[in-house]
Amino acid sequence: MPFVEPPDLSTLRYLSGSQHRARPIVWGQAISLLGDYVAYVTLPLFMVYLTGRGLDLGLTAAAETLPTLLFGFTAGVYLDRFAIKPILIGSDLLRAAVFVLLSFGAATDAALPWMVFLAAFVVGSLATFFNSGLEAMLPSVVAEEHLVVVNSHLALARTLAFALGPALGGVLISVGGGFPVAFAVNAATFVISAGFLIGVRVRQRVEATRGGPFLEELRSGLAFLWGHRQLRWVTIGAAVANLVFAPLEALLPLFIPTYLEAALNPPSFLEFLFADEALVGLFIGLQATIGSVMIFFGPRLAKRAHLGRMFTAGLVLFGAGFAIMAFSKSFWGVVPAGIGVGGVGYANIAIVTMRQRLSPPEMLGRVVAASRTISWSLIPLGAALGGALADAIGLLPVYAFGAAGVLLTAAAITRTPVWSDPGVAPRRR
Repeated sequence: MPFVEPPDLSTLRYLSGSQHRARPIVWGQAISLLGDYVAYVTLPLFMVYLTGRGLDLGLTAAAETLPTLLFGFTAGVYLDRFAIKPILIGSDLLRAAVFVLLSFGAATDAALPWMVFLAAFVVGSLATFFNSGLEAMLPSVVAEEHLVVVNSHLALARTLAFALGPALGGVLISVGGGFPVAFAVNAATFVISAGFLIGVRVRQRVEATRGGPFLEELRSGLAFLWGHRQLRWVTIGAAVANLVFAPLEALLPLFIPTYLEAALNPPSFLEFLFADEALVGLFIGLQATIGSVMIFFGPRLAKRAHLGRMFTAGLVLFGAGFAIMAFSKSFWGVVPAGIGVGGVGYANIAIVTMRQRLSPPEMLGRVVAASRTISWSLIPLGAALGGALADAIGLLPVYAFGAAGVLLTAAAITRTPVWSDPGVAPRRR
């Protein structure tokens, strides 16, 4: 009779409490993301208030995403060298300080466009460390078999925040105290997120060799990412999709009132929700609500289809949803837009879990940060170029080209190992 080794009780306790330990992260992120999506609509609307130019909207989005390209690879090396949790807490508190200053500037009428660009750049820089760090820290908090579930919970928290935050931001601007209050709310959510992170218990990670040559560590993370067929192609696919879709997201505050407002005839007691800035927040919030319903079923979808095909299907829903929205010329375009948001969630769940499962623990921070950096590298270019094109040729052509580009990217992915590989084998701990 073969010898059966008794179970490791510490490992069993780790597995049984895995999802419970992730709750502070999920709740903290839910609150922080609510503030993020208040700023998602208030920051560009503040720029519309200051200048009203599509190019400035594109530049604001570019300023927030450019740090991923500038600092993403460097962040990965530091995330593997140092404890991640203090980095996350510090990033939250510094972002809170930025929005406090922006709130003060808005309240005193001292804010200028360059200050908005600078705030977007600083917040984006801190988010580069935070987002990669949170993704790299999760396998130290959550058992591998629970990663899809927890990533789905985080994606659901993001889309629920996307549903509530823009609508809240629009109402705050219209009737709740204006831009100063909206920015102050966002600052408070970062402080709350930091408080939740303080209580997170992190399991000991496999440490990378500290003090080694910086460039060598950077190169090793990139080499692993580029040498792994699935991770390489899913990263390239995400980068191309982000390039062509970036302007569609950045230009929503202009597109919604320009093309959808005339189709509305709300009851008199609901007119305040459809007026001015509140209309933008309402549309974005409703599309995210629809996306949240779809993402709720993310773990079930992951069990039926391997992660590569889940990623590809997400891109198809993403592109098709926004293509239909762009040509609907009706507020009911919120329905296909919501399906597109759900597609974004499916793609994100798939790529995040693939990175966590396939990366060696000792270089998880570098691989995650490198993949995120490449995936986001073309967003600043796409946002700025799309804003300029919208001023030159109009909004509708930009939306048509962007949606078509996402669909073509999905078609190309079906010819790569991301689609053909039968599944992602879990890493051994």
